[in-house]
Amino acid sequence: MNKFIEKIQKISKKNGKTAIFVDMDGTITVYNVYPEHDVAKKMEEEYEQAEPASYVIELLEKIEKMQNIDIYILTLSKSKKITEQKKKWLKKHVPFIKEENWIIITKENNEYSKENRDIIKAEKMKEKNNEYNKLILLDDDHKILKETQKILGEKGQVFHISSILVWNSEKIFSKQFKYDIIKKND
Repeated sequence: MNKFIEKIQKISKKNGKTAIFVDMDGTITVYNVYPEHDVAKKMEEEYEQAEPASYVIELLEKIEKMQNIDIYILTLSKSKKITEQKKKWLKKHVPFIKEENWIIITKENNEYSKENRDIIKAEKMKEKNNEYNKLILLDDDHKILKETQKILGEKGQVFHISSILVWNSEKIFSKQFKYDIIKKND
């Protein structure tokens, strides 16, 4: 069995009702790096075509079927247009996560700012505090992960996306290698 899934099962078994909050950019989508002044414009134009991180999505689909675990999307968006692009992307690539579990925090709507960017996800997670015994964040941003752990304390647990890849690197690279061989032989 997958090591990340095993960890989630242990956490849920120990704590009961568990919520997993999953970032999008760089976590379930392949993150494209753009010059700072072009980020919003490029994301508005291209987000719907962002490549899915298929291996992570497959793991989340398995976790979604487990008892006592709910999955939420928790992501930041610079503009309303990017928010709409993200919603379209989610409908296409992760239809197993209910739309009411999508939390898209939009800067253009003044839902976050440069000053609270690193803590806003923890604040949103805390809003679910009474519904769950354990709150987990899966993200690629170290500052957000550190602040979330500090704010949530024992109630929270954070995982950097790289931990999934490290724990399962043999399987991922083996799968990719097989794909590359098939592709070359076509």
